[in-house]
Amino acid sequence: MKRSLLNTLLGLGLIAASASASAGDWKFLPVLDSQYKPDVTLSVTGGSLSGTDAGSGNKLGAEIAVNCLAMQPPIGVIRSKISYGTFDHNGLKMSSFEINPHWTTSVAKDVTVGFGPGIGWVKTDVAGNTVDMSAFQLGADVDYRIGAFNVGVGARWQATAKKDIAFGVTGANNTVVQAKVGINF
Repeated sequence: MKRSLLNTLLGLGLIAASASASAGDWKFLPVLDSQYKPDVTLSVTGGSLSGTDAGSGNKLGAEIAVNCLAMQPPIGVIRSKISYGTFDHNGLKMSSFEINPHWTTSVAKDVTVGFGPGIGWVKTDVAGNTVDMSAFQLGADVDYRIGAFNVGVGARWQATAKKDIAFGVTGANNTVVQAKVGINF
């Protein structure tokens, strides 16, 4: 299941990247353009984290999304999604800080779909043994704007560095499915 989700996301990413690359010019440092709008959205997130040896449980957090300052494709927009989340279940405490640039496009009035890779930092704590690990993730989301409000759902798969976090447990790879509610600025 996880492998098929990953393959689907990678396939969609390759199709979108090739379409964008052939469609026109990329903008580098769009933040310097007088037409640049950051389009900031601040959200609270909540959902289910699964795939760890501790089992599935609730993940809560916050996300700030902004139009990428560094580059924009000729079609769609890259939304930089910066998030922090926590998980505490069956003796595993985990917190993560993630940066996920998602290529996003409108699919209907006020509805966008986005997907992309990301990097992160994960801290685990099992019985007082704290381990910090780097992470790589792939994710996708759907957002709906209702005036100043934003609601959305998303999913992401995360692979962490292979460090021993408990006896017989290496790494903290996981999958998250979550909802978000936020404000557009």
